[in-house]
Amino acid sequence: MEMDEFFTSHTTKAEPQIALTGANERPKRVVMVIEGEMIGDNRGDEAAAEHGKELMLHALSSLASAKAVPDEIILLHDGVNLLFPESECFKCWKPILDREIAVKVCNETLFYLGRVVEDPRMICEDMAVLLQSILTADRVIRL
Repeated sequence: MEMDEFFTSHTTKAEPQIALTGANERPKRVVMVIEGEMIGDNRGDEAAAEHGKELMLHALSSLASAKAVPDEIILLHDGVNLLFPESECFKCWKPILDREIAVKVCNETLFYLGRVVEDPRMICEDMAVLLQSILTADRVIRL
């Protein structure tokens, strides 16, 4: 048996798939996972922490008018703090939700913080459900 005749009696032509989509297409389902209040690692540097928070604010603000947006945004751990009024990013969520981007929040983190989300359009789910959403996504973007 030849190497290319595994399951058939004739030669099988293998065509490698290099990308999820063609040049002008986007992936089927994109999930953005936010685990913290800033982008990057502050390395114990206050200036870097402020810059990371500023980058997060700009990233979330840009989703209001961006051409390509994720299908879901999942907030875990410290990222859940971005949903509350004391966060500079609080004002970013209404335009994101108005664009019908699903925003999912970890129930266990909300319970740990003793908080509830203010906008009923935000979906509160257990970590097990969020993990399934991440594992079945075509592409995951982590901020």
